[in-house]
Amino acid sequence: MLILDKFSLSYGKDNKVLNDITLQVENGECVLLTGESGSGKSSIINSINGLAFEYENVIATGNIKVNDKEIKNLELYKISLFIASVFQNPKTHFFNVNTTMELLFYLENIGLDKEEMKLRMDNLLKIFPINHLLGRSIFELSGGEKQILCVASCYISGCKIIVLDEPSSNLDCKYIDILKDMLKILKDRGITLIIAEHRIYYLTDVVDRIFLIQSGTINNIFTKNEFLSLTSKDLIELGLRSTNKTILEKNKNICGKDLMIKKLIYNFKDKSLLKMENVSFGLGNIYGIVGKNGCGKSTFLRMITGLEEKGKCEILFNEKTLGKKDRLKNSSLVMQDVNHQLFTDSVEEEMKLGIKELKEDEVNKVLSKLKLIELKDKHPMCLSGGQKQRVAIASVLCKNSRFLFFDEPTSGMDYNNMIKISKLIKKMKTENNIIFIVSHDIEFLNETADQVFDLECFKTY
Repeated sequence: MLILDKFSLSYGKDNKVLNDITLQVENGECVLLTGESGSGKSSIINSINGLAFEYENVIATGNIKVNDKEIKNLELYKISLFIASVFQNPKTHFFNVNTTMELLFYLENIGLDKEEMKLRMDNLLKIFPINHLLGRSIFELSGGEKQILCVASCYISGCKIIVLDEPSSNLDCKYIDILKDMLKILKDRGITLIIAEHRIYYLTDVVDRIFLIQSGTINNIFTKNEFLSLTSKDLIELGLRSTNKTILEKNKNICGKDLMIKKLIYNFKDKSLLKMENVSFGLGNIYGIVGKNGCGKSTFLRMITGLEEKGKCEILFNEKTLGKKDRLKNSSLVMQDVNHQLFTDSVEEEMKLGIKELKEDEVNKVLSKLKLIELKDKHPMCLSGGQKQRVAIASVLCKNSRFLFFDEPTSGMDYNNMIKISKLIKKMKTENNIIFIVSHDIEFLNETADQVFDLECFKTY
């Protein structure tokens, strides 16, 4: 049994992130923590697994107990013996470059003999059909495969509690279904699941209770039936995503004449091929780029922007060849992992980076619209995942680029902030630019894109 009793958490005296959290999770129960980005969901997760107490100047009051053991008093390695974690970005989970070694890494560290390791591996493969992932380089896995490997690593560890922080944020529909099936199996085996998540629909068959987190406190607690009885209007008022799977409604017939991909060829290490010829896009449009995990969406963006060194790419703009340098000069990109593009010591400095004569009132206007104005002086790397995402988007909104590229801009984003980002991106659309958005977020694409470009049509396996 997991108990949080009047638990509060601060990073220094003036940065309180959790306030008087009291909750109890029974053994084998699945609970969902949901609410707006920055509300404290990840802080609860990181308090349960002990990571929160490793930061400098942390102040924690109240209790967190698992089977009467006070988490605050335990070293991380002891907590890891009974609590496993799945993070939003699976890259932060791995210690090995080989998938099989990654699965066995934890078992080796706790001193299990080879016979016990073999038994656990055999048991894992009976439950989860992931033989195709064994013996591979982690660097060659798709985002969905990496997340599956993370969940499998948690199960093979033998931990009876697994905490998951936005596990579906970068997954396509196929891998969300696989994740859902894995969570069902874990629950059936009596494992306690604590999931912080914005994307709700895939959890409706698994979850027992839902905790609504707002401004660092538990605002409401729902049973599954109570939560599923909420109307779409109720969910929107609470800032939550739909409890139903959303269907893509946008037209997939690409038309345009301004930016032409005369030729694009990219060979992947698994010998698959991304190839397209004479595909054109028009100024004044927002294009959603879709396709399953691993089909090359991010590679496609890197090639168009001029960031990708490998592959062949010939692009014309207004019937004139546009080389790599010109594409780089005229492009702005928000990466999928925004940690790679936050460079300064404050949110305000990040907004102004690389832009001459940017007025402060323009900065404040964008920050206010994305609910970041109070974080103006904060270091970007101390923010939540969703807040970092919004900072990266805000910095691009201040640029006046011809070609704008967004790679999963609503990853780990709540409903309200998703709508705000959609409105801002649509407002950025002019007759002189083209906006490309790679996304698995169907709600967002339906709200934002003019047309959808399916990359699966150009990939051979």
